[in-house]
Amino acid sequence: MADNDSIASRGSSMEEQFFLKAEAELLEKVRARAAKENERRALGDYHEVDDPELLKAFEEAGYDRDTVHVLHLVPILQVAWADGKISAAERTEILKIAAARDVAEGSAAHRKLLGWLEAPPSADFFKRSMGIIAGLVEVFPEAKRTALHGDVMASALAVASASGGFLGLGGKVSAVEQAMLSTFADTFEKAHQAALQKKG
Repeated sequence: MADNDSIASRGSSMEEQFFLKAEAELLEKVRARAAKENERRALGDYHEVDDPELLKAFEEAGYDRDTVHVLHLVPILQVAWADGKISAAERTEILKIAAARDVAEGSAAHRKLLGWLEAPPSADFFKRSMGIIAGLVEVFPEAKRTALHGDVMASALAVASASGGFLGLGGKVSAVEQAMLSTFADTFEKAHQAALQKKG
């Protein structure tokens, strides 16, 4: 009888442990889902968007609530890395633009930017980021999308012009940089047209 009681007790204890573990795992999943939702909301809040596809694109590209602040600097970085290296003049120009866009020195966004200045992000990351920017243009009101377009293009041109030529002679924007700027302009134009079609 004692043995039966002992077996029953062990069985009951194992069952309790099973349910406690299952409950803990469920609670962890709920917490993880809530944290992900909060992170997604923070990404959307910064750009004032709630489009689920855009928010998913942010996540898939690896942006978080801190690094989302430097999204608009990514095309500028892409231009700077176009020839395989970033010059001192380009670095200075990028950091100046970042400071003007309230990327505070010492912040997570600033540290991420410094990392990108040392080693270029992947081609896929650049592509995804420009896709997100195009997506923002499609959902932004006209004034805001025009401002974003102008800001990215003007900043990218400033960085492309920061160095180049030989001893200050010749064109400062290289052929590869010019081609990249043209690609950006085409991307913005398509996004503008898509935004107009959505409204129509």
